[in-house]
Amino acid sequence: MTQVAAKPMTAENYLELEAASEIRHEFVDGVLHAMAGETLVHDDIVLNIVEALRPIARAKKCKLHATGIQTRVRGTRYRYPDIVVSCEDIQNVRLLENPCFIVEVQSDSTAETDNGAKLEEYTSLPSLQRYAIVSQKTRQVVVYKRSGETWTFAVLQGSGEFDLPCLETTLSLDQIYAGLELAALESSNDLR
Repeated sequence: MTQVAAKPMTAENYLELEAASEIRHEFVDGVLHAMAGETLVHDDIVLNIVEALRPIARAKKCKLHATGIQTRVRGTRYRYPDIVVSCEDIQNVRLLENPCFIVEVQSDSTAETDNGAKLEEYTSLPSLQRYAIVSQKTRQVVVYKRSGETWTFAVLQGSGEFDLPCLETTLSLDQIYAGLELAALESSNDLR
């Protein structure tokens, strides 16, 4: 992501600007960060997860959104997770505040933020139960799991699955990476 504003702005100003903007920006402590474009692999991974989980989310009366819904992670920080699930009543049509599951599809340009600032922000949300960081280079997912006030993580490589308590289901690497040949794509293209 690229920083686009040097002068800090208020969260209220950001929300007004973002509602009228054609370009998505994350907001971090008064500074706008333009969102980078996605790769085909990134998009396929997001669509695979949506395809696997959306019917389940609907049946549970939860909302599942991909890429375009803001999530407030602090009073002065707003993010656009690649996938966000909430099972609580939605008060704002543009904003989620109580997610139970968040996915970020990691690339070279987002790895530091996904594993640093976003990890800290997301795991500080009282409603969040799982945070998954999905690689678009190899079949690997890092899953952060809440147990009470404690967070643990597991690294799934090649195969495996993890549970999603708020949806009462699991998500497997086979579902996430369905139809993708990552090694062939990585050797022929840069993944951001």
